[in-house]
Amino acid sequence: MNISIPAAVLAVHKGRGDVLGSAIGCADQALADLWTGLPLTAPQPHMQRNCIILATSPQLRLSRCCHLAGLRDKSPYQVVARHASVHHRKYCTKNVPKVQQVVYDPKPDMSEEEVKHLKIEPILPTHDPRSKRYALLLSFNGQGFHGMQRNATLNSVEDHLHKAMLQADVITQEEFLVPQLFNFQRASRTDKGVSAARLLTTGRFFCEKSELKEKVNQLLCDQIRLMAVFKVINNFSCKTWCDARTYSYTCPTFAFASFTEVTEEGYRLSENALEEVRTLFAQYKGIHNFHNFTSGIKPENRQALRQVLDIECGKPFEQNGLEWITIKIKGASFLLHQIRKMISVVIVIRRGLASTNFISQALSRDYTFLPIAPGLGLVLEDQHYDYYNKKIASSNDHLDALVWDAEAGAIEEFRQRAIMTPIMDTELRERSMLKWLSTLYTSTFEMNKIKKERLPDSPLALIVQTVQHHIAAGNSVCDAVTEISDLYNGKQSSDSTVAINKVSLGS
Repeated sequence: MNISIPAAVLAVHKGRGDVLGSAIGCADQALADLWTGLPLTAPQPHMQRNCIILATSPQLRLSRCCHLAGLRDKSPYQVVARHASVHHRKYCTKNVPKVQQVVYDPKPDMSEEEVKHLKIEPILPTHDPRSKRYALLLSFNGQGFHGMQRNATLNSVEDHLHKAMLQADVITQEEFLVPQLFNFQRASRTDKGVSAARLLTTGRFFCEKSELKEKVNQLLCDQIRLMAVFKVINNFSCKTWCDARTYSYTCPTFAFASFTEVTEEGYRLSENALEEVRTLFAQYKGIHNFHNFTSGIKPENRQALRQVLDIECGKPFEQNGLEWITIKIKGASFLLHQIRKMISVVIVIRRGLASTNFISQALSRDYTFLPIAPGLGLVLEDQHYDYYNKKIASSNDHLDALVWDAEAGAIEEFRQRAIMTPIMDTELRERSMLKWLSTLYTSTFEMNKIKKERLPDSPLALIVQTVQHHIAAGNSVCDAVTEISDLYNGKQSSDSTVAINKVSLGS
């Protein structure tokens, strides 16, 4: 009878180094009695014949395995961790590698003494063909998905990817259920509806790079493509090795229209307005506390500190009868909803709902309510691995540098066809940005959620002051509307200015 158990999982007498028996739980009770020489409790019904114990602590104070038959009270035996060295002239495991197995094969005609002194012969470890670790470069359209990360009840990009791998016989059914078994990892998460032009994942696979790409792409849906496969080091982590990430946000330019301008499809952003938008976005550069731009993180938490390396507002362009603008933001890492709230704060300032110093207020340690812009136009553009390419890939010929210049044409074609075109078509059909802008004046962004004493220059604050002044004087709302119209047409009288400035927002 052959019973395979880990070489370092042994039962040892307390205070001595003599090996007295093997781990219980994977052997018959009779053999266990012969091997240990002491009676032990009978195996439990839920025990499995080939169960093993994975002890990871170097101390002897270990919790009992659920499949291990419990020893009787006052027993001098205890499970030893596999990191501990067991010294014995016959059964020493000091020089036995952790991956090796040992065979315990007592013969029926052996005596008890012969069984107790049976020599344990190690079995050479079998070669694991899954010794190659690959990095997979993905591109996908996030519409219809609840993010990149896998969710048990919701549709996700990761779920479709793993199903394609399973159908292509790249991973097993057990690995599909537990992706950690093939060391799967993603470099970034994405929110619901967010797309990615370049997103890196890693894992261990049987097949070669070209075979892996071909098999998986044949079974993926049209919204997801595997662009390239790279050979990386065995301990590579696509998340920790990533130096920076670049996101883009594309939306109609009427989102940045001033409160004095009419929001319509024919709106075109002027050069002066574009420069003002660029100036507002430039205030985000550097290291700031972004606790207001996410949820669940307090101001004193160091996780709220994020570094924005660069922000670029591209030149507006026309497509499908609308003028569009793309804002690219590069940072070391980003928080949940951070980019969408960064976009919304600039829109709020341009709409006259907050003053120009509102960004510095939102970046302070004070709590401030911020709206969230729609996620339709948000795209993960790129992930940067400059340090890995310089320190690791450049000095190893068998490794691939994590650059995608060779796939740039295919990625850009997929980006325009499967990401940007559906984003613009969906915006024209559903008008998500226009609907969101209408909510800023109702329930989403209320004036009482902003610190009113910090908005002396806000256009909306002057409107509120004008209305309150006329109501206090007993005038009608029509008089207030007339004065507001004159105010922003340059016809305001000095007396009215003084009266307006005397009225505080808290009155």
